[in-house]
Amino acid sequence: MRIYRAVVRGQFADLTSEQAADLRANAADHHFLKSSFTAAGSLTYDHQLVAFNLRFELRLPDDVEPADAEAMALLLAEERLESESFGFKKLRASVTDMASMWK
Repeated sequence: MRIYRAVVRGQFADLTSEQAADLRANAADHHFLKSSFTAAGSLTYDHQLVAFNLRFELRLPDDVEPADAEAMALLLAEERLESESFGFKKLRASVTDMASMWK
């Protein structure tokens, strides 16, 4: 098994006024210093509601390549954002194989 840490970056798009107000009201709870790498994804953003990050921990079989882990992170991000009905654009992902940190 390989453990990847993935960061998906993107921008909010087409938020309703209610969504924007709710996000702003909860922005302090989504500060990057309060985030962690989780299976569900940890959402971080600031009060301006332009850009966001989702941090994932992916536990995948040894034969999964980093490019596949990156694609999976993007899919998870899309699913998470769609489940919360957030519009988004310009998603991009970066992944780190945690085993490489010990080399």
